[in-house]
Amino acid sequence: MGLTTLDELKMIVYDKDSTATAVVLYEHANRYPDRSNDEIPRTDYYYRIKILDKSAFDLADISINLYKKQRIEDISAISYNLTDIGTSNKTNLLDKDIFTIKEGEDWTVKKFTLPNLKVGTVIEYKYSILSPYLSIDDWNFQSDIPKIKSEFDASILGNYQYNIKKTGHLKLDKNEPSVDKKCVYVDGIGEGACATYSYGMYNIPAFEEEDFMLSKKNYISKISFDIKSITSYRGVVENLTTTWKQADKSLKKRFFNNQTSKTSFFKKNIPESILSLTNDLERAKKVYSFIQNHFTWNEKYWSNKDAKVKQAFHDKTGDVGEINLSLYNSLKAAEIETKLAVLSTRNNGIPTKIFPVIYDYNYVIVKIEIDGETYFLDATNKYLPFGQVPVRTLNGEARLIDFKEKSSWVTLKPKYRSSKNLSAQLSLDEEGVFTGKLRIRRSGYYASKNRKIISLKSEENYLEDFENKYTDLEVEEYDVKNLNDLELPIEEFFKVNIEMDESLGNKIRINPFLFDRIKSNPFKLKERNYPVDYAYPRSNNYSLSLQIPENYTIINLPKNRALSLPNKGGKFTYNLIKKGNFITIYLRFNISKSLYSVEEYYALQEFYKQIISSENEYIILEKK
Repeated sequence: MGLTTLDELKMIVYDKDSTATAVVLYEHANRYPDRSNDEIPRTDYYYRIKILDKSAFDLADISINLYKKQRIEDISAISYNLTDIGTSNKTNLLDKDIFTIKEGEDWTVKKFTLPNLKVGTVIEYKYSILSPYLSIDDWNFQSDIPKIKSEFDASILGNYQYNIKKTGHLKLDKNEPSVDKKCVYVDGIGEGACATYSYGMYNIPAFEEEDFMLSKKNYISKISFDIKSITSYRGVVENLTTTWKQADKSLKKRFFNNQTSKTSFFKKNIPESILSLTNDLERAKKVYSFIQNHFTWNEKYWSNKDAKVKQAFHDKTGDVGEINLSLYNSLKAAEIETKLAVLSTRNNGIPTKIFPVIYDYNYVIVKIEIDGETYFLDATNKYLPFGQVPVRTLNGEARLIDFKEKSSWVTLKPKYRSSKNLSAQLSLDEEGVFTGKLRIRRSGYYASKNRKIISLKSEENYLEDFENKYTDLEVEEYDVKNLNDLELPIEEFFKVNIEMDESLGNKIRINPFLFDRIKSNPFKLKERNYPVDYAYPRSNNYSLSLQIPENYTIINLPKNRALSLPNKGGKFTYNLIKKGNFITIYLRFNISKSLYSVEEYYALQEFYKQIISSENEYIILEKK
């Protein structure tokens, strides 16, 4: 503490990133066996951060999570400000401003806020955590603000073996492994050696998030430690999930909490009219629908412990594990061959396949096979059709658990194609009002999302939101078809009036994209070092038949255009046809892949740029 310089206080902007709201001047963590605390692993943390904008004031709000037996020591924090005469003024954090909050049975949170915060302040704080647990937290070299220097050191007793993994595209500036032969002293045994790791990165750019990406955990530059094995003082090696076979056993015994053998309970609670169906597929669909509509998901993921499917069934609510384990047991009760698949959701990160880390998983779904056809099922969403998994599960591969044979990897894909087709037949009168019909047909994930929105609102509120979405639009009549038939596309029919935003004069401009125009490019970065992930392919089709007043003539139409992404990645076609006082517009916009590489980013960026340009062109009419 106390290393803040006047040059740091005088800094107004970070020269390597003029947009930065703050910059980490230096941060460091050092993990080692603490001799004064029976060699319990201790991690000393130190941070020094420059605040460049008031939007970064939240960096002074510090929360430190402590699990069960973990304890925190030596909290110290100082705010430094530049005085009018060019000297440093420091304000210390007082003990009375450090708060302890209990969160549940297992977690405690220490909270404090650095005092006397201003634009230009340098904040500095440190603390130490003593933890008897073998887990080592990831060290993120990169964050959403730039860093000048970030270092991590760890001294690990030789009888603990870890798999060490570096993530992210940035290279380490420091990587210095060594051995400390006198790291610890144990009574009756003597001195013990530690493997010492020393990592560092310097001048680290901020990680910039953008649309269509998986969790930033997958791409941010960091170091991770996963415990591999423990060797006792007698030389006995205990492997911790070093093979997938062992990991699968751990999943069954510890993670499913013995909730995979409740078939008899569900056999008593599923209607006999369902269980007596002779067709396997029809019976499986009815079981799925029964569980899907019986439960309401509590928005919690698979907790890996304390799942109680019987209690959840009675309460009619549960987390992902309780609902989908209930589905698993119910399908078994209906004599459908059923397996479980575990996965990590899109917001949780891609699980490693190099070595088993069962704690990477936070989700479980069901897999069945009927007449040679495979179906993956998730009953947490009341609006998903049979065989369609939620978008949140489309995160690479899932681990298919086989309690008898060897488990395997499977890739989850959407079962239904996602598309949105919007067609309109409108007439423009001499008062400057478009009148006519609008039809919107959605399938796949577009349909599921739309069904949920419609089902959770009254028709009046739904139409009010629809009118607010489109300027100067009024719905006169409305109808919806296939709202409750989840396997069919949902169709909406509107009779609408749309007032132009300008009165009819000698010349008028009409943008033909009255609905769903792309107004901004989702890809704005100068450089994106992680792939573009749409989760699923999708298509959007737009057609408009527009009748103009007889006393006007068409003097300009937007140009027809056709664009293609490389590697069959997608297409955009735009055609206009003029016939008498009718104009017909056709637009097709397809994203044909779910994943685009870093190298394909600039093509996507230009693709959207051209689409926006096309959709900003006007039809021009002139009075005869």
